[in-house]
Amino acid sequence: MFPSNKLVNTKYNVFTFIPVVLYNQFKFFFNLFFLLICLSQLFPALKVGFLFTYVAPLAFVLVVTLLKEAWDDIQRYQRDKELNNRPLEKLTISGAMTTVTSANLRVGDIIKVSHNERVPADLLLLYTTEKSASVFIRTDQLDGETDWKLRKSVSLTQQQALSPEGLPSLVSMDAHIVANPPTDLIYDFKGYFQAGNEFDVLRSQREGLSLENTLWANTVLASTGYIMGMVLYTGKETRSMMNARDAATKVGKLDLELNRLSKLLFVFMLCVSLAVVAMDEFRGRWIIKFFRFVLLLSYIIPISLRVNLDMAKIYYSYCIYRDDEIEGTIPRNSTIPEELGRIQYLLTDKTGTLTKNDMVFKKLAMEYAQFDLENLPDLKSMLDENCLKHNGPMGDLVAAMQLENQLTYSLNTESNSGGGANNKKGRKNPKRREQHYMVRDLVTCLALCHNVTPTYPDPSDLSIREFQASSPDEVALVKFSDTLGLKLLERDQQKIVIQNTAGVVEEYHVLANFPFSSETKRMGIVLRHVQSQRLIFYLKGAETVMKNKVKPSQRVTIDESCENLANEGLRTLVISQKLIEESYFQDWQRRYAEAKADMGNREASINAVVNELEQEMELLGVTGVEDKLQDEVALTIESLRGAGIQVWMLTGDKVETATCIAMSAGFKSRHQQLFFMRDLTSVKECEQVLKEFQTKDPEKYILMIDGQTIDIFMTNKSLDEQFFGVATLCPSVCVCRCSPTQKALIVKKIGHYTKKRTASVGDGGNDVGMILEANVGIGIVGKEGKQASLASDFSINQFSYLRRLILWHGRLSYKRSAVLSQFVIHRGLIISVMQAIFSIIFYFVAIPVYNGLLMLGYSSIYTNLPVFSLVFDQDVPVHAVMKFPPLYKTLQKGRSLSTKTFLIWLWKSIFQGCVIMLASVMFFNEPFTNIVTITFSALIVIELLNVYSEINKPNWKMIVSSVLTFVIYILSIALLREYFDTSYITWAFVVKVLLITVLSWLPLHLTKWLIYKIDPTEQQKILNQEKLH
Repeated sequence: MFPSNKLVNTKYNVFTFIPVVLYNQFKFFFNLFFLLICLSQLFPALKVGFLFTYVAPLAFVLVVTLLKEAWDDIQRYQRDKELNNRPLEKLTISGAMTTVTSANLRVGDIIKVSHNERVPADLLLLYTTEKSASVFIRTDQLDGETDWKLRKSVSLTQQQALSPEGLPSLVSMDAHIVANPPTDLIYDFKGYFQAGNEFDVLRSQREGLSLENTLWANTVLASTGYIMGMVLYTGKETRSMMNARDAATKVGKLDLELNRLSKLLFVFMLCVSLAVVAMDEFRGRWIIKFFRFVLLLSYIIPISLRVNLDMAKIYYSYCIYRDDEIEGTIPRNSTIPEELGRIQYLLTDKTGTLTKNDMVFKKLAMEYAQFDLENLPDLKSMLDENCLKHNGPMGDLVAAMQLENQLTYSLNTESNSGGGANNKKGRKNPKRREQHYMVRDLVTCLALCHNVTPTYPDPSDLSIREFQASSPDEVALVKFSDTLGLKLLERDQQKIVIQNTAGVVEEYHVLANFPFSSETKRMGIVLRHVQSQRLIFYLKGAETVMKNKVKPSQRVTIDESCENLANEGLRTLVISQKLIEESYFQDWQRRYAEAKADMGNREASINAVVNELEQEMELLGVTGVEDKLQDEVALTIESLRGAGIQVWMLTGDKVETATCIAMSAGFKSRHQQLFFMRDLTSVKECEQVLKEFQTKDPEKYILMIDGQTIDIFMTNKSLDEQFFGVATLCPSVCVCRCSPTQKALIVKKIGHYTKKRTASVGDGGNDVGMILEANVGIGIVGKEGKQASLASDFSINQFSYLRRLILWHGRLSYKRSAVLSQFVIHRGLIISVMQAIFSIIFYFVAIPVYNGLLMLGYSSIYTNLPVFSLVFDQDVPVHAVMKFPPLYKTLQKGRSLSTKTFLIWLWKSIFQGCVIMLASVMFFNEPFTNIVTITFSALIVIELLNVYSEINKPNWKMIVSSVLTFVIYILSIALLREYFDTSYITWAFVVKVLLITVLSWLPLHLTKWLIYKIDPTEQQKILNQEKLH
């Protein structure tokens, strides 16, 4: 049985919605704590107020959560419904076309997909209307890559559909498909198409199937016309669904700190309750009284804290989204904006992140010559000379091969005479090829060996060409050959057409193609030059791989050329070729076809056959392209390092290239030196180098290490912690030749050993692992696609945006949330202290000092707006933060929210609560009902003044919220006569209330002002400097 193709992305159904949501809420201790408090009010002995006043705050939080979850799930349901009901055309057994919905697709169905339509399931491409039998698809919704991918139809079914019987003949074919089981590997597929009885060798035909024959679900057909595809996998077995992962929920450090403080509050509440009972000498049913006091003091743990913080986080995210200075920035995770203010390690990719991923050709190093932009005319003149004289590339090698064959025949016939030895010896030093032949071959290779496809946006003007490819390196080299006059005109699965500098159109048939991959690190293509019928094999790739492919005599040239180009910060690519004999290729092609159809060990079989072809290649040269740095990269890194953030660069490039980029990007300052750990192959070597580095001051060194060496450190338990212990002390570290898996593991190790917050920045699919692993993942929308951006917590358009995102928005978000959360805690603490003092004064009675509705008003109407207005505060202006990055350092130590600041706020609450209650009793010889009005009025005014004390720079939002709140409170006194006794409110009453307010607020405010004057903070010093200027 195959799974249904019906999409179900909803989290709940009608029966599970309320139980699941409630479970997810009450599995947290404090929500459960408030639920128990509500339930306690059902027991008369524990009842201390109206049940409504306890239920309302919890109910409000739960209702908001239920509504939010319901809305999100309804949106998911509607999206699923739209996709599931999408109509599609299906080829029936009778050969007619019928309509079927996407949800009702089954494995084996043959369906039609037209231009710009989304592929509804994993398909095998049977037929396309394109003459080339190949199509382009867009895969950005699957792998995040924006470049189009080429796919080709099964040749047997393509030919069958083109027969006179047409498309209906597809369903009448005596054929079957064998495919590998469902997997999450989007770049891998194995199978074969069997036409006829596989046991009838003479009449049956078998064609190997690979990734290039498939269209995965959620890709889009980019080519015009339509395709017919057979459904291979449906529903949860499609590649897109098997790669769907629920990203691990990231919890900010501030939330963890608040959780710890809430536990301290819980302990404090129990201690105060026990102290009050102890002062009453544990009389009577003191256990009941103890629990009643716990209920009365439960406001110490503010249930509104989570709501206030969530609203604040949404506001911070909105500010980031609306910031015109970092236009296009998208906060995809609104739960951790404060984490941007706690970063201590920033790990960044290089290509496309620090650089523009905009490749420009700079140099060409050949065995006996080197060309750059200055002597490019010399290169072009040699190319022009060869194109005028010779028909196609490798003109001299054909004659050489014929001569060698004659010599071989001569050696075989003269072997008995003993003359062969001298002849063989003479062949060890073949004649050096003329330079213009080498130039023609190399530039031709650049124009032919790639995955670039020329497109013509305006069919009426063929002079306008655009290039589509999966790598900007490829486009840069094709454009280079284009500027020299060797133009790429057409490319499809079967042929490539170019025009040489003499204006002659050359056609090449593609006989075999080996695409580039991160594993092979090379690309090859076998071509037949139609005009001369020559068989040519071109191979290009990284020098680490290509060194073993070229002739031994040319390997030193590769090392020297690559090192010289890398020292200039250029990305290198080794170019080679081989002329193939017809008889050898026919035999090789047969074995290659067998390897592709091998279902058991296909990869190994193909690699073995291809490796055989790749031996004894002729080195043509090494290209060097430049990847320019993004704008303001050096300034951004300098600012981040000045802010106390240690920047690591994780790249797949060579050490030499990474060193040049590190120097130009500002990783190394003038007084710092480079320390290299490279090419180490054993644990013993690593131990020796590590011991040497440990004797130095790591703060004065930039560590350069390659992937091979760091892998030894990370896989050895005894060295692992030692290495990261010293490496994390360096201002910067550059890890070269680093794989995607290593990137994620490095991020994990840094967080594990340092216990500090990490951020990862990248732009490609290979950066997703480290983005998900970091405390804060930042994706850059670049030329490699949107996969990194979609997987990130924050998406930006360029690296320089980090400066404002981290130093300004991160710092401000953390500062604001720290003040807001502690003020909300204080708001519950002060009223609980007043409750405790009240109970002690009035003979340890366990009754609430304020009516439940007044308590609701206190935490919502009368104080919520002024307290929340703290999120609009700014301690320093944005230009000052950008000018003084060290301001960020104070946040990394968590001083804005710590045990020390908590104890200060605890002291404020105890002091003000005691002064309000004791002064009210002292100044007013009034009954209990009047005490409520007196203390509550003083409390509201004091809280408004406390907000003012915490504000650095008042703005209109804060003023309006405070004035509005005060007016509402005055109106409440006038209108709610059942709660406030207004009969005795006189000017003397007002004066006494103001006196209580001054006594409880002014001492703390003056103390804070004096501390700022005697020992000003960094912010205060900068503000004073700004005022002077």
